[in-house]
Amino acid sequence: MNKMKTLKLTIKDFGADRYYNGHVDVTDFHGNIEIDAGTSWCGFKSSLKATGYINSVGSVYAIGYIASVGYIKSGGNINSGGNIVSGDYIESGGDIVSGGYIYSGGYINSRGYINSRGFIKSAGLVTCKKLTSGEVASGELVETRVLDQAC
Repeated sequence: MNKMKTLKLTIKDFGADRYYNGHVDVTDFHGNIEIDAGTSWCGFKSSLKATGYINSVGSVYAIGYIASVGYIKSGGNINSGGNIVSGDYIESGGDIVSGGYIYSGGYINSRGYINSRGFIKSAGLVTCKKLTSGEVASGELVETRVLDQAC
């Protein structure tokens, strides 16, 4: 049985500008990517892709797309200039923002807003405070924002 390789990125792998400056190619990594650069944000000046899962303690920003065969999970925001694609679920402790479409083989759960320039397809529920842009093409949308009630 082959165990999947896991790339562990820490604050040492990011420059003063908080962008990745490591030596491993993360645009097509064969394995899992775990990011612990603190609870703030970390960025990638290209795409971020893994054949396993992507898990980050803080927010993740990529100028290109973010893609994984497994899940994508972030303790903060997930922000991509391109598509966000996951073979499993997508879970964010903040907003999910995509310059393209969002696709999940499982559910999509955001503790913030979802903003997509394209469609949103999910095999499960799409849960967020509010869908600010984009259209749910498959999956069921559940908005959790408490509405103000005028008396």
